[in-house]
Amino acid sequence: MAVPKWTFPLCRLILGNPKVPAILNAPLLKQETPSKFPVIVFSHGLGGQRTTYSVVCSEMASRGYLVASIEHRDGSASATYVTRQEDDGKTQTVEWIPMTPKPEGDEYPVRNKQVHERADELGHMLDLLVTMDQGSNINNLCKTGMDLSQFKDKLDLDRVAAMGHSFGGASSLVSLYRDPRLKCAVILDGWMLPVDREMYPQISQPILFINTEAFHWPGNIVRMNRLMGMDGVDRKMITIKGSVHQSQSDFTFLFGEFFGTRVHSRGPLDPHVVIDINNEASLAFMAKHLDLPGGDYNSAVLEGEGEHLIKGTNVKLDPRPAKEEQADTSVEKPTPDEAKL
Repeated sequence: MAVPKWTFPLCRLILGNPKVPAILNAPLLKQETPSKFPVIVFSHGLGGQRTTYSVVCSEMASRGYLVASIEHRDGSASATYVTRQEDDGKTQTVEWIPMTPKPEGDEYPVRNKQVHERADELGHMLDLLVTMDQGSNINNLCKTGMDLSQFKDKLDLDRVAAMGHSFGGASSLVSLYRDPRLKCAVILDGWMLPVDREMYPQISQPILFINTEAFHWPGNIVRMNRLMGMDGVDRKMITIKGSVHQSQSDFTFLFGEFFGTRVHSRGPLDPHVVIDINNEASLAFMAKHLDLPGGDYNSAVLEGEGEHLIKGTNVKLDPRPAKEEQADTSVEKPTPDEAKL
């Protein structure tokens, strides 16, 4: 039986484009002039996974970065697993780690514990990248088929940036505090609640906050502002108009316009325009602070110049100190959930 022609435009209204322009286990690009790849370690948001940010990570990789996207095992991923090898050296077991339910009452102790676990994992990832660059043997229990030996002497570990979305943004900030190997960070819609307050004045690396228009509230921006204005350190904040929290992830492309706007996975602005601005700003900031050759990146976007940009934030803050403190501690927004559509 033939499928009616009207079903195809209907599907386009509901479904987006799930295709990722990448090749599984593709070999490293062979360059005429030997050079090393700068590195990005990427941390996903609450309810996300390592695979749900391909619109960001694949673009960074296409511009010459090695991107190491982590799937956290602290109970913040929508689902993940650990493969373990038993003492006999042959038997393998798989342990599934479900997502931890949202805690009742004060959320900070639980999320603060998780963000430190996440920062530990980011540190372990950097250690693994060092091992890969040295050409040491790595026993990958996942058996992905990726030839890790090709990374020997290919990673520029003096040029490493952290990048993360929402809870991953908080994880990146804690990692900046703990690991001087990270030279800068790009924070996508950072969720600031989990970060220890005493860490703020001790973070010394450059930071770019790229915010969406619909996500933020006074308490979150107050925390971000504590990291702004450090003498001699480049800190910038821009907001993309017409964007929502999922605009910086793959979720915004999984549904068509009709359905996507109704489940709040996309905002009024075309999601392709949003992600292009997001990636352009990220690339410009990292190129500057990782001292990468070539000056063809659009630095104006970092100053909030453009039709769809706001320099700083669209959130209105009460300037009175007492009110600022109140906004800092109040629970004005639900826990962000990148997978909630």
